[in-house]
Amino acid sequence: MILPKKILTLKPRVQLRKAADIFHEASVRTMDGRYLSDVLEIVLSSDLVSSRDKDRIRSFFSKQEPVAFDDIHYLLLDILGDVPADWDAMDDNGGIDWSERIVFPHFLYLDHIRSPYNVGSIFRSAEAFGVESILLAPGGASPDHPRARRTSRGTCDAIPWKEAELRDIDMPVFALETGGEDIMEFEFPDRGICIIGSEETGISPEARTLAMSSLGLVSIRQYGAKGSINVSAAAAILLSRWASLSGSSGKAP
Repeated sequence: MILPKKILTLKPRVQLRKAADIFHEASVRTMDGRYLSDVLEIVLSSDLVSSRDKDRIRSFFSKQEPVAFDDIHYLLLDILGDVPADWDAMDDNGGIDWSERIVFPHFLYLDHIRSPYNVGSIFRSAEAFGVESILLAPGGASPDHPRARRTSRGTCDAIPWKEAELRDIDMPVFALETGGEDIMEFEFPDRGICIIGSEETGISPEARTLAMSSLGLVSIRQYGAKGSINVSAAAAILLSRWASLSGSSGKAP
């Protein structure tokens, strides 16, 4: 762990980059509060950070929450003008080349997922595993929420999405939920839509009824004592499995 006095010996941009790394680390593991406060003071003393951004950083820091520390991390990257990771496909203008995507006739319905972080994370996994488009139940977190957009790493712009009611679904339906058929045995459709439920209560009764009248429920076998995993992680596992069974049926968007 780099000492604050060592950070102060670095060039201004490098100071902010180190601070960004530290706050990202604080979002995934517990770190000493005094140490984080000292790093915060370095950030707030930087001439590279505007008064408005300093106020935002103070507000994030006051929450003392992992996601707020990650908000600081991403805000500092924005200030530095960081480009996407160098393994992303880029176009001639320096943006991500979404035409490089391979998509399958796979769709998602996000059934009242409340966390912008989870929505953004699901979009990122959906882009990675070839989802064609995403429908969202009215009232859930929007992909346009700043936290969703940060977490999605730009993929909210890559995948078409819109709000829709369950009654608007007009294709084979299944739902990711406990008590369903094992994911390794489930017969995924070539074209269909998977309903993914909220973090707290899972899919709604209406969604369950719709899925059971079509393709049913699919579940991820687990081996731990906890008995549950984050909804965005579960979605990534399902999408990876579904895409792997689709073979060469994908196409450019």
